[in-house]
Amino acid sequence: MLKKRGLFLTAVGAGVTYLMKNKTARDKVFTTVSGMMRSSRSSHGGQKSPRVDVN
Repeated sequence: MLKKRGLFLTAVGAGVTYLMKNKTARDKVFTTVSGMMRSSRSSHGGQKSPRVDVN
């Protein structure tokens, strides 16, 4: 379990390092994430779901 976690953290670190050095890749990731967040907000109508109290 610990080895998998270490491998995961190493991969994340390598990805962050790559994005810090490569502006084109960083912009591409930012655009993709922004688009996904925008589409998830539009699918919810930009509002939170109504709260339902059950007694």
